[in-house]
Amino acid sequence: MPKEAGCIPELRAVKIATSDDPSILYIPRCTRIERCGGCCSHALLACQPQETEYVNYKVIKTQYTGGKKLKLVGKEVVLVEKHTKCKCDCRVRPEDCNKFQEYKKSECRCACTNYDEEKKCYKNNATKLWNPDLCACQCRETMQCSTGSYFDQGECRCTTIPMKRRFVNYERRNYKSVPSPVVPLDED
Repeated sequence: MPKEAGCIPELRAVKIATSDDPSILYIPRCTRIERCGGCCSHALLACQPQETEYVNYKVIKTQYTGGKKLKLVGKEVVLVEKHTKCKCDCRVRPEDCNKFQEYKKSECRCACTNYDEEKKCYKNNATKLWNPDLCACQCRETMQCSTGSYFDQGECRCTTIPMKRRFVNYERRNYKSVPSPVVPLDED
């Protein structure tokens, strides 16, 4: 029978350093260091670090110059996080909750607090559906609208984009169109 893989620090391959410049290469590219790993008793839980420390690694920085050539740029010291103590804890954290949610630690989840909105949504159940992840009432179906219209989330249908009257019939209203004079900003 296999042994349970408990939540403990174990050796994992991690990148040591990265660069936005694709021609930069660090040697070594990765190393093995203790990181939390293993199984937890429930799908809502994940093996996470409880205590960490940083380890200094000296790496060689090189730059690809074409062909098979690498140019030595120098040596750098990089910090790599090492996990020293692990525990099973909720995957969902308080910072994952939105403004309409409160964090329930005992349930490892964000729960909606806008109950009135949820009740209103169920009354419009022909076109709308409550989304418990966003705590928002959303249209059951969305659709692509033709040119000159948009999908109205409030009505759950395509609505014509209102056009403002750009032209006024000057003859009927007896308006006179007089162009504004152009005044130069800088006169030399």
